[in-house]
Amino acid sequence: MKKIINIFAVVLMMAAGLCSCVDEEGAGVPAPKSMFMQADEYDVNLTTDEVQSLTIRWIDVQNATYAVSLSNDENDVTETITNTQTPGDLNTLSMTISYDQLKAYVEKAGLNGIVGCDFKVNITGTPKDMSQPTALDAKGSTVSAIIHYVE
Repeated sequence: MKKIINIFAVVLMMAAGLCSCVDEEGAGVPAPKSMFMQADEYDVNLTTDEVQSLTIRWIDVQNATYAVSLSNDENDVTETITNTQTPGDLNTLSMTISYDQLKAYVEKAGLNGIVGCDFKVNITGTPKDMSQPTALDAKGSTVSAIIHYVE
């Protein structure tokens, strides 16, 4: 009999604990999606004569516009990439950047011949409508990946 009373008390406490987890208006709304890139680093060989390209992918938070740019830590030279952003599966976006564009940026930024000097590809997402829930900062949130290049 004592075991039955103990089991009943434990079940009652568990039920009370579970009831306290649910908000009065339901279980709640899921948090908005955060923006992040598929890869943190990319390796490119800028000396090849073949036509090649770099494809970057990121999560589309769906309430944003995106700006893609190249930058580096050596100086303040920044290049905005205006290539087409292509929708993909599972709410992703992608952009293809040609090696010619990467080479042109390296030359423009004066990074030719600097051994171990990498540069970054940056994606800045800015919310379209602040009345909708978003994980982005009102002024824009940026995610970056490092591009290691070989000359």
